[in-house]
Amino acid sequence: MIMTTIAATEAKNRFGELLETVHREPVEISKKGRPVAVVLSYAAYAEMQNELSREREAPDFSGIEAWIESTRQTRKGHPLDEADYYKHLEETHGS
Repeated sequence: MIMTTIAATEAKNRFGELLETVHREPVEISKKGRPVAVVLSYAAYAEMQNELSREREAPDFSGIEAWIESTRQTRKGHPLDEADYYKHLEETHGS
């Protein structure tokens, strides 16, 4: 993502302008030429939090016992692992 970068001193001296800019795009703050912070609008922050919470939702484990039993019949001698179950979830629920 390309964003505007300003020095920390400039951000301090032009704080009002910085607040206006973050409504359009995030702004990277640098100090001695290195990025130290990103300022973004509250709406962008809330959207990121919503995205993160959706990504963290627990998988649906309903039906796991029946799946394990049916899979056990076809994979004798091969242990089931987490990747197997996530593949099953994707196939059955499209997630």
